[in-house]
Amino acid sequence: MAKNEKFSYEDAKKRLDQILMEIDSGKVGIDELEVILAEAKELVEKSLQKLSNAEKIILKWES
Repeated sequence: MAKNEKFSYEDAKKRLDQILMEIDSGKVGIDELEVILAEAKELVEKSLQKLSNAEKIILKWES
């Protein structure tokens, strides 16, 4: 994901699903695996941050 692109949770989920399918296929070499796992880690971290931000907003509404 390019730095200037707006992060989308839905797009991240789709990409993570694709990554899992690639890994499950057994056709991913170790060098490529390293790259896609780094990408997956970044997507998960950004997704968790987005969910955390959403939770903070909801908690503000409740108080």
